[in-house]
Amino acid sequence: MLTAGRLDTLAAYLDALPPEMLHQHPNLVFTLGELARLHSRFDIALGWYKQAETTWRARGQQDGVARALRGQARVYLDTVNPSKAEQLLEEAIRLSDGFEDREAQVRLYELLAENKLNSGRVDEAERLRQKAEALRSESPSDDQLLFRVLLRTGRLEEARRGLEERAEAEKLEPVQTPRAHRETMLILSLIYSFQGLGEQAYQTALEGTRRGDELKSPFVTAVGYMRQGHALMLAGEGATKNENFARARAQFEKSVEISRTLAVPRLLVEADWGLCRAYGYQGDLPRAQSHAQEAIEIAAQAGDEWIASLTRLTMGASLALAARYEAAEEWLNRAALGLQECSDPFGRAAARLWLCLGWFRLKQDARLERALPEVLAACRQGGYEFLFTRPSLVGAPDERIFVPLLIAARQRGWESEYAAHLLDELGLPGIELHPGYRLRIQTLGAFQAWRGDDSIPANGWRREKARQLFQLLLTYRNAPLDRDQICEHLWPESDPLTTQRNFKIALNTLYHVLEPERDPGSDSAFILREGTTYSLRPGADLYLDAEQFDNAVRQVNKSLEPDPDLLQQAVNLYPGEYLPETLYETWAAEERERLASLFLGTADQLTESLIQHERCSEAIDLCQRVLAQDNCWERAYRHLMLAYAHLGDRGQVGRTYRHCVQTLRDELDVTPSPETEALYLQVVGSGK
Repeated sequence: MLTAGRLDTLAAYLDALPPEMLHQHPNLVFTLGELARLHSRFDIALGWYKQAETTWRARGQQDGVARALRGQARVYLDTVNPSKAEQLLEEAIRLSDGFEDREAQVRLYELLAENKLNSGRVDEAERLRQKAEALRSESPSDDQLLFRVLLRTGRLEEARRGLEERAEAEKLEPVQTPRAHRETMLILSLIYSFQGLGEQAYQTALEGTRRGDELKSPFVTAVGYMRQGHALMLAGEGATKNENFARARAQFEKSVEISRTLAVPRLLVEADWGLCRAYGYQGDLPRAQSHAQEAIEIAAQAGDEWIASLTRLTMGASLALAARYEAAEEWLNRAALGLQECSDPFGRAAARLWLCLGWFRLKQDARLERALPEVLAACRQGGYEFLFTRPSLVGAPDERIFVPLLIAARQRGWESEYAAHLLDELGLPGIELHPGYRLRIQTLGAFQAWRGDDSIPANGWRREKARQLFQLLLTYRNAPLDRDQICEHLWPESDPLTTQRNFKIALNTLYHVLEPERDPGSDSAFILREGTTYSLRPGADLYLDAEQFDNAVRQVNKSLEPDPDLLQQAVNLYPGEYLPETLYETWAAEERERLASLFLGTADQLTESLIQHERCSEAIDLCQRVLAQDNCWERAYRHLMLAYAHLGDRGQVGRTYRHCVQTLRDELDVTPSPETEALYLQVVGSGK
């Protein structure tokens, strides 16, 4: 019944037995301990196991004593408290020598191996696991232990593949009892988070949380909340990322609440580690350090150096993000040492990568030269390139942070082929200058700019002309402008001396806004100067929404037949007019009209497709968007009449036609085209 997960039924049977019968049968007392442990009532479970142990000792039944000790040890294994489990397991193994029950002895060795792993003694864990394998003559081995060994020794891809296969197998043959932190989906979720696969990490965490709820195991549910929190921090940009960090903190706090209810301090460690990242990566260093210290203290008491070192790594990364490099170095060095002792090359590589970032920014080239080639080699050999190519749990919140390191490595011949490969993966094959973040620019609907995830506020431009100078360069992004042309656009009525002074001030201000850490006099990563001409630097790491929209429309036009999905994607990329705050600037008018025309033509094609597929409500909404952009776009009125006709709303057909007539008369002093009039008469006359 335990194996089948019929825990409530078994508990009901046991509750019906007289108390004196329970005391006569220590096996039943032991089973009560199993039930309590599987329901995360760990203190109660310990009490039952100890009671069974006392009875078995009094009777001289060594196999029973070993079994009771194993039960107590499993409580500490479930709660990852290796210092308390070790002595119990070693005594149980000593008592089990000569048992006929070979499977029980094998299981004890596997449990001791897991305990060694939890305390960071990976070599001893692997030796014990192999001994268990040698003893086992039948039945499969405990693969969960193998996967956790792989996880804690940096073999993430191997662990991931094995767990994905196990997850598929468990869909066909579900495990009916809770496995604390060993749940397949929850281990897999953590690996996905380490690898920066946020969506997969979140979905598997949700599945693991649901499993905890279904099995009535609050411990599993709590671990599920923590894994959700890790995953949430990897998703989104800008405001969305901030929202996800807030959601992550809420999930970690849920886990903390369950931990305090269960009175399992060890469960707090991973929640504190997550909260350290949630606060630290967003700049709240005092709170981050408070959670880091609590996590490390509890982990130290439990003897789990691996999780303590990961927490130190996260705190060090938080300090590095805040440019507190000396403080970061202390935390990161300690983390790298601890992870080396735990035989985890992945964690060590991540810690040393953050150290390299600090040395690079402090221009400590000698230290960088000693460490960065080794870090890159470790990442190449271990398959850790995700540390550079996407946000990950112990990596950066923005993968662009490490791009300057890759450029330096390629230029100086430190694993240069691998560095070039990573830059290629990032879409930056020829990049020579990079500030450590992508510049994201929104020009459609409203103007907004971000350095990485940091928004540049309206007053962050310091001077209005600096902002306009940047907008001018964006508008003429494919045609370098001479300084005189720029001055003519921005200061048309000023005398030459004043204009030159104003231009110099605006340009220097713009340099500082776009790259606050740029060395004075050095080349800009975003603006190219060649003699007296200025332009956006070709190949710069800059995302421009207008360019993305332009490219999407080109993709649509390449198709022989209109593709509704491509049309929808293109239309979604146009939320409004180009630089609406520059309506009275002549230099922006041509680009604004060009992009608006592209939108109207693309929206027109999409509307036709929607009507053909009888998605008339969506077609009506899109027509309203088109008319808000250009209330004289006559085809939109025709599409509206067709859509309303399909819906059987003849009243709206008439109102749409009359509105078209009135608007064209008021705006252009013309009448509707014969095509529009014919469509109206056809629809009204047919009664369809």
